Amino acid sequence: MTTVDLPSPEALSAASSLFTFALLGIGALIVGSAIAAATWARSLSGWAFGSISFVLSQTAQVVTLFLFGPLVAAFASAPLQEVSRALILATAARRVRGERPSTAFGFGHGAIDLLTSSLIPTLSAVIILDKISDGSIFVGQSSEVIDKVHAVAIFFTNQTSAFVLVSILQGALILGLHALLTAITLRAVVRGGGARTIGRGLLLPVAIHLPVAVVRTLFPAVTTPVLLGAVVIAALVYRRGEQTMAESLPAQ
Repeated sequence: MTTVDLPSPEALSAASSLFTFALLGIGALIVGSAIAAATWARSLSGWAFGSISFVLSQTAQVVTLFLFGPLVAAFASAPLQEVSRALILATAARRVRGERPSTAFGFGHGAIDLLTSSLIPTLSAVIILDKISDGSIFVGQSSEVIDKVHAVAIFFTNQTSAFVLVSILQGALILGLHALLTAITLRAVVRGGGARTIGRGLLLPVAIHLPVAVVRTLFPAVTTPVLLGAVVIAALVYRRGEQTMAESLPAQ
């Protein structure tokens, strides 16, 4: 029988509770985004199209990861997401126009982002903690695997309530960022002018999104400040675009 120096049952239980609260918070954001799309925006189809745009971009990113490795895939994430967003908005989601449907689309894109990047890993952590607590995870494992599980247990039990708050805050910021990026990308699509012109219009949302995508993959510890900065910049860009459009109306 293998003896493992694990954190106390109380510490494991507390960690499980923290991750469960984080799981519920992230899940509430995902469900809430769909409810907001269906009620406030009255565009659940926009939410669905947004989720499809994220899945499409991730399919391309998996291919990039397989062909070129994680570093290139991290830098390719933002361009792939913005191109996918523009492609869906210009084709299948041609009825997604205006502020509220656009926000619904962004919420759908962000919701699936949260599902894959936050909710599933957090659920996995809850399951792993449960298996560590009852010892079933160690059955039939080598000493090397047991050492790794022990390290994971230490990491999980070192988390504090701040982890829950940060997880939920990041989730809300991700939804907000995708809503703003969708609005900016939609302007480029509606303005038209051909693929090259639309492509130039995507440079700005890609530039805003790129630091977030890279940091979330390579430097997750600094995700929150970078994400917050991206949301502020995207909001300023969106506001500036609104003012520019309003100023151009009298001249038309």
